[in-house]
Amino acid sequence: MTMLSLALDGKFLEVLQSPVAAQVIADFGASLPVSTSSSPTFQPSPLDSTSLNLSDVLAVGIAALNAFLQANVTGPVLINPVAINALFRDVMAKSSERSLLSSLEVDGVAPYQYAPFLPLFGLARHAILNITPKLSPEAQTITVEGNKISVSWWTMRILVWHYKLLAQPNLGSKSAFVRSSQWTDVPDLLSGVTVAIEAVCKQVLGSASITETSMLEASSEWSCEEQAELLLEISNSYLMLGVEDKARVALKQASRLSGLKYVLSGALGKRTKWQEKDTSQLVVLARSATKMEPDAKEARPKALDLNDDTLLETIAFKQTTEDKASSSGATNSSIESELEAEISPDNQPQLIPLDSAILLTEASIKDAFSPMDGLTAEEVLPYAVRVLADTKVNWQIYTQALIVRSRIEVNRSRTVERGVLQLQAVVDQVVVDTTSPLVEEPASSSTEAVNSNALAVPTLTINGDSTTPEPPVSAPTSFFPALKESDSAPATTRLRYINSLLTPPRWHLESELAYCWAGVGSLVSALEIFKRLRMYAEVALCLASTEQAGAEEGRGGGGESKARGLVRWRLFEATREEDRGSMPNDISSLKPTDFMGPLKAERDLPSDAPRLFCILGDLENEASHYESAWDASKQRYSRAQKNLGEHYIQLKQLDKAREAYRKAVHANRLNTELWGRLGDLELRLADYEAAAEAYTRAIGAANGTVGGEDARTWSNLGSALWSLYREAMQEIAENKAKGTSATKPAVACDEEEEEYDEDAQYSKPSRLLQQALSAFKRGSALNRENWRIWDNIITLAARMKPAALLDIVPAVQRVAEIRATEDALDANVLRLLLTEGILDKEKVNDTRDGPYILPRGSIEKSIYELFEKTVVPLITYRDDLWEIISRARAWRRDFAGAIAASEAAWRAAVGTASSGSLAAAASTATAERKDWTKDLEAWKVVVQRTDELVSMLENYSAEVEDIGTKWKFKARNAVRSVLGKAKDQWENTEGWATLQGLMDGLKTTRS
Repeated sequence: MTMLSLALDGKFLEVLQSPVAAQVIADFGASLPVSTSSSPTFQPSPLDSTSLNLSDVLAVGIAALNAFLQANVTGPVLINPVAINALFRDVMAKSSERSLLSSLEVDGVAPYQYAPFLPLFGLARHAILNITPKLSPEAQTITVEGNKISVSWWTMRILVWHYKLLAQPNLGSKSAFVRSSQWTDVPDLLSGVTVAIEAVCKQVLGSASITETSMLEASSEWSCEEQAELLLEISNSYLMLGVEDKARVALKQASRLSGLKYVLSGALGKRTKWQEKDTSQLVVLARSATKMEPDAKEARPKALDLNDDTLLETIAFKQTTEDKASSSGATNSSIESELEAEISPDNQPQLIPLDSAILLTEASIKDAFSPMDGLTAEEVLPYAVRVLADTKVNWQIYTQALIVRSRIEVNRSRTVERGVLQLQAVVDQVVVDTTSPLVEEPASSSTEAVNSNALAVPTLTINGDSTTPEPPVSAPTSFFPALKESDSAPATTRLRYINSLLTPPRWHLESELAYCWAGVGSLVSALEIFKRLRMYAEVALCLASTEQAGAEEGRGGGGESKARGLVRWRLFEATREEDRGSMPNDISSLKPTDFMGPLKAERDLPSDAPRLFCILGDLENEASHYESAWDASKQRYSRAQKNLGEHYIQLKQLDKAREAYRKAVHANRLNTELWGRLGDLELRLADYEAAAEAYTRAIGAANGTVGGEDARTWSNLGSALWSLYREAMQEIAENKAKGTSATKPAVACDEEEEEYDEDAQYSKPSRLLQQALSAFKRGSALNRENWRIWDNIITLAARMKPAALLDIVPAVQRVAEIRATEDALDANVLRLLLTEGILDKEKVNDTRDGPYILPRGSIEKSIYELFEKTVVPLITYRDDLWEIISRARAWRRDFAGAIAASEAAWRAAVGTASSGSLAAAASTATAERKDWTKDLEAWKVVVQRTDELVSMLENYSAEVEDIGTKWKFKARNAVRSVLGKAKDQWENTEGWATLQGLMDGLKTTRS
């Protein structure tokens, strides 16, 4: 049996104790920084690559990675962990233990310091990423005894797990691996994962990119099942990175290649014990392409019963199929109809393991990228329930289904008890399965002190050269009895689909449990878990949160002071020299005043020192701590500069804040939040070109539908470009005033498109205006409810030459719909639409018989419908809007409507003089509405509206049957009423003379 077969068969120790493994381990030790201590150090011989072959090195890397995952993620306990530790004893000298953390550090972020068997992961990473490229530059695929191994595939797996080791647990009940976000502290590793995905896709799928329309088929080298498994791993990787669109596309292709058919549908059933009528319940109907008959029930973790006095353990679906309720109504897809016709919700066929994993990934995607509300929970839970309902389920898949179900249930009052206890049961099982009593040599002074009765973790303790002792670590306790060996699954079964699931490492799962306990009020349990994990940053944050909660409830607990004391204990020497080196009895009761000594030496600082410095900076509001975090990370921890920038923003020191964010984006160029915040600062400081660049980078770095590519960023980009346009126009005006021309003319002329340097992208006002308009339009597409974005579109589109009428019309309509008031309408914009979109247009196929029929799809039809359907229903008192409507109707030869609108405009103008009229009552909401019997400008408007009404009646009354020859009577009444009210104030004025002339003209010929 070859080494590769042994590694895939779970015989990791045999592979790791082989001569080839010894050479790889030696080379791994040589790749670490050389010890500088006075003690003798191991000097490994250079690696002789000619004596190695690719399959053996891959076997070492695979065995090391799987052994590491068995010890930290899946269990069961490693066989002979003492022997595994002995493998690294020679090359991992005490002074080199910290160098292992440094070798795994990326962008200033180090992995969890106390992870068991961390050297195993370092060895796997070194073998696959560093040695195999020398043996196989083309990252080939090898086949040994029927086992097919892709080097690029395992490269992707190494990088993905490295990312998981560096990710920090979320501060909440959601796991970092289910509630994805765009924030990443390790952009270099993120880029590496993306490149690795493209490489393995090209090798296994034949294409470096996956699209929704890609027709992937089984090749002569890779089967459909293997390709589906790869696509599922890629989907989970993109989910972890927060890339929704690519995660969904990969999952869709995986289900297609696997042949899985599933749908989230509805069926009649009862959820509670006292429910009398069946109601529609969400259910996932799924069927694998391969029929699978379970011969026996597999070993699985214990699933707890709900034991609720109201809810049933599972939904009791109605047995008859005639009244099924579908979630899609009458528009059922063919797949949905097929599944509903053939599958009963409470008796579904057995799924193959890969298809079960696909359903769990679908649930995770919905949970990660959907709003955190009850509807999301209702949609996610049926996927986990469908997997749990199968008789035969892989151990790790069943475990992941329990985790997914628990995450939903902890947010419901009726199921929170089972949710927390189920997660506790899973954690207990994982802890028991990955922890083993170990009898080794007595620990040295630098080794962790562990209670002799506890279940000690067999690890190489990585503390660097720190002489600061650690407090005793309590052993994990279990609420439930441990499983018997016969009820447990072997390592090969648990590891088979571990890369196809989004299962977090053990300490992440325990952290999630801690936050669940805190969420139900058991803060002591949460703190105990964090203390046992020695996650001191989480302990400090938990203590600080208790201070905030206590303050809100009118009580204090000194939580913030305790948090400061804890963080200072990790970073600073004790105030009194005689106390230095002593071990605290209780880390949750440390006082900050006891650790006001100098900063610890670099070799004594913990691996998470940058993060601890940032936490201390937040607690003490001190900028120097953020600088210390930046220095401790060797200028790679972008969060340090981000926090420093926010500190300066609070102090109104925007120049310093901008400088901090510039350093942050230099360290992390893939983070959209940093670029967006930098753009905000540049915009505030009037550096519009830099702001536009920052917003453009934020949008370019966005890799999903959220993050940098949101409505706010696009709107701010539009504002920056609009400001650049105004600056360019001002410069042109100043140059014209001086009689000179600009060094780089910014004339909107097609002939000059190629005359100047194309790199000067902000040089031409016309181009800037078009870019700004495009940015606002993109922002409006992402957020249709923000009327300010639509208003900006109106402003910019109206300035275009010629005006962009096709952009103005929908923007005016959306503003009117959102604000639902006539004050939201700009009369100047509506006149622009009237003039350029209607009055200047020639009538097409006009028969001149009755009202003009507007051509379908024309701009004049769109504008006219905007006036009639959107503007008219909103008008209550604005005469200027009625005047525009009147002109539009007159152009269309709707003479009755034109006269009615003109009369409405006149009444709206005249009504401001009467406090008892409806118009006057409405006008009180607007400061600009003035009494025309006293205000000159208002008087001029009344004169104008009266003149327009008389003209309308004179010109078009003959075409209106209801008016006919009565028009002069109506006109004289209108003029007479105005003259009567205006005599005392406006007699002998120009407006009075105009109205008197109208009256004289109406009297000369009586009808």
